[in-house]
Amino acid sequence: MMVTEGLQNKYKNILASKYTFLLILFFINNCCFAQYFFTKNYPKNYFSNPLSIPMQLSANFGELRNEHFHMGLDIRTNQKENLPIYASADGYISKIRIEQFGYGRAIYIKHPNGFTTLYAHLNNFYDTLECFVKAKQYQEEKWEQSFELEPNQFKVYKGQFIAFSGNTGGSQGPHLHFEIRDEKNQNINPLLFNFNIEDTKAPIIDYLYLYNRNYSTYAKAPINIPIKKTKAGLIALDSIIAVYSNKISFGIWAEDITNGSAYRFGIYQAEVWIDSILQFGFRLNNFSYTKSRYVNACIDYTTKYTTGKYIQHLSKLPGNYLDIFAQNTGDGVIELNDTSIKKVEIIIKDVAGNSSILNFKIQKKEGTNEYTSNTLVDTLLQPNVGHVYTKADTTYNFDKYAFYDTIPFSSNKNLEKYTNNETIPVHNTYTISLTIQQPIIDTLKNKYLLILKNNKFTSYSIVTWQDSIVLGDFDRFGTVQLAIDTIAPSLKPIDWDTNFTFNNQTKLLFHVSDNLTDIKMFSAELDGKWLMFSRKNNFYIYDFDENLSLGLHELKVTVEDQVGNIATKEFWFTKEPPKANKSKKKIVTKKKKSSKTKKRK
Repeated sequence: MMVTEGLQNKYKNILASKYTFLLILFFINNCCFAQYFFTKNYPKNYFSNPLSIPMQLSANFGELRNEHFHMGLDIRTNQKENLPIYASADGYISKIRIEQFGYGRAIYIKHPNGFTTLYAHLNNFYDTLECFVKAKQYQEEKWEQSFELEPNQFKVYKGQFIAFSGNTGGSQGPHLHFEIRDEKNQNINPLLFNFNIEDTKAPIIDYLYLYNRNYSTYAKAPINIPIKKTKAGLIALDSIIAVYSNKISFGIWAEDITNGSAYRFGIYQAEVWIDSILQFGFRLNNFSYTKSRYVNACIDYTTKYTTGKYIQHLSKLPGNYLDIFAQNTGDGVIELNDTSIKKVEIIIKDVAGNSSILNFKIQKKEGTNEYTSNTLVDTLLQPNVGHVYTKADTTYNFDKYAFYDTIPFSSNKNLEKYTNNETIPVHNTYTISLTIQQPIIDTLKNKYLLILKNNKFTSYSIVTWQDSIVLGDFDRFGTVQLAIDTIAPSLKPIDWDTNFTFNNQTKLLFHVSDNLTDIKMFSAELDGKWLMFSRKNNFYIYDFDENLSLGLHELKVTVEDQVGNIATKEFWFTKEPPKANKSKKKIVTKKKKSSKTKKRK
């Protein structure tokens, strides 16, 4: 079939006009979308992989953790320590941090473009830096350090070896924790800088939840809406979901996945659309450590506390001050003023642009409220205002940032134990005041503590006194009880004791613990001179170095807890040269074959 030249031109003009229309539509949609979310154009390929092996993650930025978001990338080191770590870009080492928890041993590098990279859970630094830090520790007689450096002290270039990977600090296994921060000390999602990690897989939506927002999210349990088990992609619920409330919000349990990894990661972005209008969204581009505890406002804390499940709210609770939410939209609380059927679309995305879409419909129905109460209530405490709550001989003092949603609060006393709603979060520190009825030993007032316990953890507060009133500070709820601590810490050498002779061993190891508080001070003197021990959990470690010579030595160790109880022990030991390995390999010799051969008879 032949087409005339004029007809061809006509088709070309039609196609051109269609493409132009589509491009204009695409541009308009992008402009409209940009008003909801803003992402800065971060430099691509400026930072390189800080390891010499392909970058594989065990945790991403924004992953949900207990009491905080994960603030960087956890990069796998093949379950090994002492892999070389390299500077991701030119710059200078601006800060060193050494601590028992948290980062462990960490290096900060400031770069010419204003960003700072952080490398944590390290073992030894490179030789020049290691010698500098060690000299400072011995000069100050202090193992824990946090200090800044001048730009001309330790310059580094991209790809320069800076340290060995490790498992120090709060690490639960060998890996490198890697962060990127801007000039305002905001943590930036490192995946926005493009580290060429292959990711063609969309996030997975496991569960959908429905909240009745006529009540606090802590007062009523959500409804679990079944989703057929499916792979990532487009998901549709078959039936119309009946809603027995005129005000609702959604929650999800969703995780991200990547190519070649069995790990599940936190989601990057979520959106809720009702009848093609964006009602709510969040995107995890950046935020600071000072706001990381708002993770408790982004999840159903009660469900997490009782079941371990992370349900993420697809709404902004009224006391949530994170800057991650879509602009010019609602807070995710959907009002249903009639019985018309509403089309809902929930979109979950990762940084690479892969998305999963959950489509379903909802319809308001008249009928019995299906929601059940979670908690007993003495009073309701509102977010964004301060509260002083008093009951009998107990007073709680909360500031305006304490709560994310209305709190159904209760407090009860039983046998000098004061119990409150431990399944509800509190954002920051509050003060509890107790009028003590029991006799107090005045000479031991500095030994008294308030101990808080719940099903997840135990903490303590050093108290202050106002006559017979004792005051303490906590940042969680639970059962509070007054205690007195007169017991010194326990100090035990591991795999050695006094009068021991060291030959092939390479370290001294102590286990130190206290019955009620943490260790405030650990000090060791070798032959009268301060000796540096590092700390990992309750273990104190001295790695043999140039400070330990051959011969007989005296080691004096002193430990103190948070209320001043002290334990001191002295040990004698001998350091001898390593013993030679006495096991000898058997030398097997083969008999030479005779050049003569016997003739057969």
